[in-house]
Amino acid sequence: MACNCKNTITSFLGGDVPNPTTFLNCGEADGTYNNPLSTGKTQCVAEDNVLRILDEYYVSGTVKNAGQIIFERTYTADTENWDEWNNSGDGYFKPILSGNWNLSASSLTTSSNITAAGNITTGTHDGLDFLYINRYNSTLPYAHIYSDRLDNNVESGFRFLTRNSSGTGQEALVIQGSDRKTTFQGNVVISGTNTTLDTLSAKTAINVGNGNGIVSANTFTAPQISIGKELGVITGTTIVGKYSGVTIANGTDQTIQMETATFRPGSLIQVDMSTGSGDITLILPDVNEWFFGKYTFTFPMVPNANGNFVLRATSGTLEGVTIAIDGNEAITNATRITFATGRTFRGTKIEVISSSVGETQMTYVTTIATKAQVTPS
Repeated sequence: MACNCKNTITSFLGGDVPNPTTFLNCGEADGTYNNPLSTGKTQCVAEDNVLRILDEYYVSGTVKNAGQIIFERTYTADTENWDEWNNSGDGYFKPILSGNWNLSASSLTTSSNITAAGNITTGTHDGLDFLYINRYNSTLPYAHIYSDRLDNNVESGFRFLTRNSSGTGQEALVIQGSDRKTTFQGNVVISGTNTTLDTLSAKTAINVGNGNGIVSANTFTAPQISIGKELGVITGTTIVGKYSGVTIANGTDQTIQMETATFRPGSLIQVDMSTGSGDITLILPDVNEWFFGKYTFTFPMVPNANGNFVLRATSGTLEGVTIAIDGNEAITNATRITFATGRTFRGTKIEVISSSVGETQMTYVTTIATKAQVTPS
């Protein structure tokens, strides 16, 4: 008589089986096997069962998991804040007790790329931490920082922000992605040599060596160039320039206090006494503000018969000579020169040169008027 015995199989490796035979899934097995698992053996973790692995886990056979496998670490300190690692089910291990799911470690070493979807913070405030980027290679011996990981066919530059004394973030430096134009929001201080291969331009001023440095270029082009503080020197194989200047007309009476900021030493001042019958009085800058400078005054038009012209000194004295149509006359210890009404004839020229000695302004008048029509006082 045939045996109608019931066979229970928890691990099937193939072949014929007697009938009837019941196959149990992992949910009905107890999952108690020794570690390491030997070759040819099958370890089954049942449903609702947990297999905990301390330290190392060696597998030479087959592991079937319908429950949970947990890799634990051995702790010798406080266990309240343990961050046990658990497979999240999507291919990653996460600390099961961390509320914010942060990965925390004393060091992290990878052999390939690190990709993070969120923000990355390195170091702690006042933690004496650095961010190091190693050299690329011997051909390009630089630390490389790229804007954007991939080519997305759009412009991508850099924007650097700092925090002020109140901790408020503020823009400090912007580098455009396309033209690489760099914009600094504060002052730029260069302690070494600055070499500009193309054009160097400034909206207000370029200060080199705290105002006493050296600027060199193949060509300087500017409406005006101011050199030096105490001493200023321009040297060059060829120096080509032209007057900067202004035209003043006597459409109405005018008294003008000249300042070196608007009337730069070396300027040519054209005085048009033909526009109307107004009087013009020009007052030279304080002599202490334009040592070694020179002003040239020219009168290019036939004057109106009713216009008067006066040149005055703010400080110091006018010393020199008037070269008139009827001879010369000394200008001595004067503070003003007055032309008679309508006698600033076309072709008249006045040159005034400032001296650093004795607050003297060397004054030379050339005119076809007579000596009596040009009065120093």
